[in-house]
Amino acid sequence: MYATYVAPAAVFLALYYFTFKRRSSNAKKLPLPPGPKPLPIIGNVYDVPREASWKQFKVWGDKYGDVIYFHTFGRPVVVLNSADIAHELLDKRSALYSYRPQMAMANEVIGWKFSLTSMDYSEKSKRQRRYMQSYLQKSRLAECYPMQLKEAHILLDELLNDPSDWKKHLQRMAASVTMSVAYGHQVKSMDDPFITLAEKGVATIVAAGAVGTHIVDLIPWLRFIPSWLPGGGLKRVPPGTRENLQNFLHIPFDRVKKQMAEGKALPCYATALLEETKGEDDEGVLGTAALIYSGGFDTTMSSMETAFTMLAVNPIVQARAQAEMDIVVGKERFPTFADRDQMPYMRCVISEAIRYGSATPVGVPHRVLEDDYYNGYYIPAGSTIIANQWGMLHDSRVYPDPETFNPDRFLEGQGRTPQQDPRSVAFGFGRRICPGKEMAENIIWSTITSIFYAFKVAPARDEDGNEIPVDLEYMENSVRHLKPLKCMVTPRRANSAALIRQAVDMDS
Repeated sequence: MYATYVAPAAVFLALYYFTFKRRSSNAKKLPLPPGPKPLPIIGNVYDVPREASWKQFKVWGDKYGDVIYFHTFGRPVVVLNSADIAHELLDKRSALYSYRPQMAMANEVIGWKFSLTSMDYSEKSKRQRRYMQSYLQKSRLAECYPMQLKEAHILLDELLNDPSDWKKHLQRMAASVTMSVAYGHQVKSMDDPFITLAEKGVATIVAAGAVGTHIVDLIPWLRFIPSWLPGGGLKRVPPGTRENLQNFLHIPFDRVKKQMAEGKALPCYATALLEETKGEDDEGVLGTAALIYSGGFDTTMSSMETAFTMLAVNPIVQARAQAEMDIVVGKERFPTFADRDQMPYMRCVISEAIRYGSATPVGVPHRVLEDDYYNGYYIPAGSTIIANQWGMLHDSRVYPDPETFNPDRFLEGQGRTPQQDPRSVAFGFGRRICPGKEMAENIIWSTITSIFYAFKVAPARDEDGNEIPVDLEYMENSVRHLKPLKCMVTPRRANSAALIRQAVDMDS
């Protein structure tokens, strides 16, 4: 598959070979972790699949163990398949493991180097993380509850009027909530230009792919080959990708600055940080605002799709969640955040959606700063460290029968021992953990509880009344998404439509 890439790179192979040999000669006595046998010089270039590499990492884990080593042209990679080991290295040794590898396609070719998620650990990254942690702290997020519930009620009205296009309605709501938090802008309809902006911006993440998807990630200097030379096409991305990313970055941000100058801006992350930084770090505010938007939109959308779909195809789970809501909420109003602690089963449903869907299957890779040692193995300085989050969340030793959607695995009380909370894996590790994890779960909770309080959802049926087969396969990208479900969305009770319209009117 990569034969066409090796030829134009041949002049540089010796350099990689001798670099790798020097690193090996300096290694300590301890062995490297086990892994697939490499070929001379090029290493394991042909062994790493371009799609769903996390599934191959899990297969290797069954064969070689929970810590796996391979290299591509001398570039060392260590895969962690165990949550316990990931916490030991990425959490407890975070001073060494908080750095990022060079992600040539995403950062240099497409332009994501502005992003905190891909930025190397530095004073700049620490400053930007403080921005986000300060604004997204739990106490401050409570201020967003009314807006999130308002958007959920609008979503219900959309589902009532047009139930067949449920995924588009979820997308509008996710875009509106994240845009409101980041830029103070409400997305009111599918015609809003920010819907298109969001879709195109998120597509740049898909184009970047998980690290290692593109040969330029494995051999970063290949990005310097001119496009007209043989092999230059390896860094090609869909037309407009770079421009879409720049629009995604600048259009909402510039709009906020203009509104602030006119005294019309609504309170949001961008206004708060622009005032706090007094114009001295527009780059940092621009980048972190875009990260709230992109991270909150796509990954949260993935988890909402999983929860919606799995409740639809598991009528018993759906009925149990609805019965719990009816007991806590009654039949005359919609759930609010004040009800959340009284709904343990709904929390289990969302926990299982986070686990089962594994929205970011390998997250963003780390890089180890110095030589390290773990459990008798040598981990070379500069190694790319991949936490196989999908593999960890589908580890049968931790989650028996992992391919079954089963919220009961997280139930507490009555002598039960709940399985490991997937949040400890799904949102990353150490100093690079997602700072927006509470906001994301708030969006998921308000959306799913509102939908299933108001509606019954079931797979669609054909003209003869037979249930149309459901495809539960994921589209395997750096953010995983289920294929759209054809379903029936019908009001649960006679007063459901009236309650929806009443809630929308009260929110107006």
